[in-house]
Amino acid sequence: MSETQDASEALIYRRTIMLIAALVLAICLGETLYGLALDSRFLIRDGLEWAYDVVIFATAAAAFGRGLRAERRAAFALAAVLLGACLVTTWQIWRAFVDPPEVEPFSITVAGMLIIAESWAVVALLWRFRRSHHPVIEATWLSARNDAATSTLYALAMMAARFAPVTWPQMAVDAISAILCLQAGVQILRELMRSKGSEFATEKEGAMT
Repeated sequence: MSETQDASEALIYRRTIMLIAALVLAICLGETLYGLALDSRFLIRDGLEWAYDVVIFATAAAAFGRGLRAERRAAFALAAVLLGACLVTTWQIWRAFVDPPEVEPFSITVAGMLIIAESWAVVALLWRFRRSHHPVIEATWLSARNDAATSTLYALAMMAARFAPVTWPQMAVDAISAILCLQAGVQILRELMRSKGSEFATEKEGAMT
């Protein structure tokens, strides 16, 4: 790929994730405020969880194209966010186990439909970047992929909650979400370590010649 094509692709990516960050922030604020208005524990929690994606996409947008060091730092930050989300979700599973929340069929329906529509829209926007091994681009794609996968599962949990008011479907989805966050965070760190090792090897060969 030529430098002109690389620059064009980078510009498209940057504009795409800026658009996604703004869209997700709007959903985060809208759903959280709607949850507060309805006094819905489920909608408030679900709305606040969009903040992970806001941080991921905003960080990627701010760091991309600003040099290798800035992008690596951003990738480490994104990996930390994903691993942090894994820990928080694991804690939420434990809390739901010891103190089961009240099942809210209406809130689950609203959240489920909203999440499914938004997450697959993000996947569609980022689809062209799915094979990239650039740490920052890979982090945003993996996050979008995780959201889309868990969104479908949330829809199933929604139906289970409407017909059988139990909390285990949500706990099962949370468990899968935690596993995906852990896998994505580890994968990003592995790519960073691999690229760092390759760079070190190249510098060593250059010093020996």
